[in-house]
Amino acid sequence: MAATALASTALMGVLVVGVVSWLAWRQGWYHYAPSVTGLAVGPREADTRLSEDPRALAVTFAVLLVGAVGGVVAYIAGPVDQQPMVGTAVALATGGVLAGYLLFGVYSAALSRGHPRSLAVAESATVAGALFLVAVTAQLVG
Repeated sequence: MAATALASTALMGVLVVGVVSWLAWRQGWYHYAPSVTGLAVGPREADTRLSEDPRALAVTFAVLLVGAVGGVVAYIAGPVDQQPMVGTAVALATGGVLAGYLLFGVYSAALSRGHPRSLAVAESATVAGALFLVAVTAQLVG
C-alpha cells in the first residue's frame, strides 16, 4: 500500500515538473500584459512597506529567536511529564514560522520582480499547495 502511494506521488511529481518546465520554456507567456486601461500593472513606486524596514526585520527576528530558544529551554528544563507537550508546541511553531517565511518570501519576491499582487498571491498559494502535498506524503510514508 505504501509503495503504491509513493509511486503515485513520484509520478505526479514528474508530471508537475514536466508541466511547469513546458510552461516555463513556452514563448510569450511571461510578457503578457492585459489590455485594460486605467489599471496599474506592476510594482508601485512610492509604496513603503514594513517588510523593507531593517529595524522591523531585526526586531521580528529577535522576537522569533527568543521565542524559539525559550521553547527549547522550556523543553529541556521542564518537568518530564510536560516535555512531550512542549516538544510538540516547539515543533508546530517551528513549522509555522518556516512555512510563513517561505510563503511570505515567495510573495515578496514576486512583487519585487514586478508581478501584480494577484499573481504574487497565486504563486504563494502554489507553494502552500506544494507544502501541503509534502506534508501529506510525509504522513503517508510515516
